[in-house]
Amino acid sequence: MRKLILLAMSILLLIGILAGCGSNSQEVIAEKTEKTQIQEKSVLKVAVPDGVTALSMIKMIKEKPELGEEVEVSYEIVKSPDLMASKVISQEADIAVVPTNLAAMLYSKNVPYKLAASTVWGVLYVVGTEEVKSWEDLKGKEIYNMGRGLTPDVIFRYLLEKNGLNPEKDVVLHYLSSGQELAQSLISGKNSLSVIPEPVGSQVLLQKQDAKVLLDLQAEWEKASGINASYPQASLLISNNLSDKHSQVVDNFLKELELSIQWINQNPGQAGAYAEELQTGMKAKVVETGLVRSNIRYVGAKEARSAIEEYLKVLMDFSPETIGGKLPDESFYLAK
Repeated sequence: MRKLILLAMSILLLIGILAGCGSNSQEVIAEKTEKTQIQEKSVLKVAVPDGVTALSMIKMIKEKPELGEEVEVSYEIVKSPDLMASKVISQEADIAVVPTNLAAMLYSKNVPYKLAASTVWGVLYVVGTEEVKSWEDLKGKEIYNMGRGLTPDVIFRYLLEKNGLNPEKDVVLHYLSSGQELAQSLISGKNSLSVIPEPVGSQVLLQKQDAKVLLDLQAEWEKASGINASYPQASLLISNNLSDKHSQVVDNFLKELELSIQWINQNPGQAGAYAEELQTGMKAKVVETGLVRSNIRYVGAKEARSAIEEYLKVLMDFSPETIGGKLPDESFYLAK
């Protein structure tokens, strides 16, 4: 009997040891699996130009909301328009905000992205220290703008022509490399009239007491084009690879972007604080003051399509090369 009891105790002890080993093995396997899953997370690269377009995502850049267990998000604020374009052409960015006409141009060259939403609906103003009450008052003036051939230049030239002025003969156009350079030029008195975007336009108004907004190019666009809406200046692109393989992540991103845009319009002071903290080059007070003129709103591709098409038609008629020589078809738009 004693031998039987000892044998039974030995068997129970062995079972306990094996069970413990099994439990530990399962824990080790689970830990390894978890680590592997973490290591296999995709890095989602989001690129956005500095300025107003960066403000549309400033809450996301600061707070980094979760978009899905399978992805980590990397945000980059890009300083140069050329670098921004190259990140899309090279497909380095999974998500990018670009001028809407550039989006059409890239699509015409078969760069594999779709337009998911329009987020910036015009931020351009003629600001200066001269007396200008109408387009005719610009005749013979020297006017500074940002980047020949870029969206601000095309829109301003279009509006000059629609208001009876020849851009090559009736005005003298000068170009600087950035909105910040335009602001400093106005503040220092090196020029007295500029086509300048928000929020740096507000920087001028805050620092130069005799400067004022002379023409609202968004309102002028509505009158000249007959569209009865502002123009979708910047739009969000999603890579085909991302939308095909991670549709839920795309849905999550678009929802967070819409919430971010609602938030900045309701909290301009905090948005300004975020912009300054993240070293975007924009001061908090400038952002807070300029948001009211920044026309940042989220409109999904389906709802924005008619406005985008009208905008691109105007650019096609005026300067076909600015959209790639042809209007994009329905495959240009993300079906959501």
